[in-house]
Amino acid sequence: MISYLNENDFRKKTKALSRYFRRNYKYLIFKIYPKLKCEHKIDGKYEVELSTSELFRKIYGPMKLLFSVKNDNAVLEDITPSELLTLCYERDLKTYKGIPYSCVKDFKKLKIMEKLL
Repeated sequence: MISYLNENDFRKKTKALSRYFRRNYKYLIFKIYPKLKCEHKIDGKYEVELSTSELFRKIYGPMKLLFSVKNDNAVLEDITPSELLTLCYERDLKTYKGIPYSCVKDFKKLKIMEKLL
């Protein structure tokens, strides 16, 4: 069984995933959710890192699904980076090489980090 810590917030972030990070959205829906629905899960807090480019990780950090399991019930807590995914849901963001950015400062960071990598 799957439940949510804050279902409304989590749904917003998954919609942002489906729009800007299609591969991660498919991985979440077709790989992770079926595993969470199965029985005999071990209690504890978990995080699953979703695939992102090195450039994205340098700017925003790794993209992770955070969840916990208690009494065979998976509780989906958050998807990080939370601020970026919330912004992606609230408004259309411009992208640079497939990475959304919210302001000129982030765009400059992307350009600089691209040159360094």
